[in-house]
Amino acid sequence: MPLDDLPAVRVVKIGKSNASQAQSIFFHAYRENTFLRYILNANRRGYEQRLRGFIREQLRAHYRDANLSLAIAIKEKLVGAVMVSRADDPRNFTSSWRWRLSMYSIAGVYYTEQIRHYYEQLHTALRQIDHYWISLVALHPNYQHHGYGHALVQAVHQECEKDNLFQGLSIDTSDPHAKGFFESLGYYQVAEVPLSQFSMDVLFHPRSGTECPFTPNPE
Repeated sequence: MPLDDLPAVRVVKIGKSNASQAQSIFFHAYRENTFLRYILNANRRGYEQRLRGFIREQLRAHYRDANLSLAIAIKEKLVGAVMVSRADDPRNFTSSWRWRLSMYSIAGVYYTEQIRHYYEQLHTALRQIDHYWISLVALHPNYQHHGYGHALVQAVHQECEKDNLFQGLSIDTSDPHAKGFFESLGYYQVAEVPLSQFSMDVLFHPRSGTECPFTPNPE
C-alpha cells in the first residue's frame, strides 16, 4: 500500500527521542535472523545481549556518518524503521576503529572480523554502482501485512532519489519471505554472497524510471 494511502502515518528521522523504539523494533525483527544468529553465535550464552549491542552500534555508526535513519510513525509510536548507507561511502562503519573496538567487546574478535569480511564481499559485489544500501529494516509485529512495509520502503526511495547521483537501492537477505517481499516491490536478485552454511541474496532496485544496471540472476 503506498504511503499516500495511509494518511495517519508520517515519516520521521530516528534520533535521540525515538532511538529506543527503533532499537526495540529491530531487535524483535532480527532475533531469529539466520545471518545474525550465525555472526553473533546464537548457540553461545548471551546472544540476545550481543544482538542488542550490534543494533546499538549500527545506529551509532549511522549517526556518526550522517547516514539515513528513517521510521514511519502513527502519532508518537514508531511502527517501522530502516537504516540506509551510501554503498560507496569511504567512511563505511566497518573501517572505523570505534565500531571495531565496540564490536570486539560485544561479539569478540573472530565474529567481528567475520562481519567485516562479509560486508567487504557485499560492497565488492555492487561497488561499481553509485547506490544506497538498506542495512536494517523492520516493522513492529502488530503492523505487518497491512501495507506499512510498502510505505516504509517507499519513504526510503523518495528520500534517496533526492540525490542526483543515486542509481538505486540494494538489500541483502537470507530470509525467503523478505526476498519475496522486496521482489514484489521491483527488486531483482543480482548477486549471491556465500557463507559457511548458507548464502545471502543481494537484491537491487533501480532508480524510478531507469533500467536495472545489473543483469538479474536467472531463476
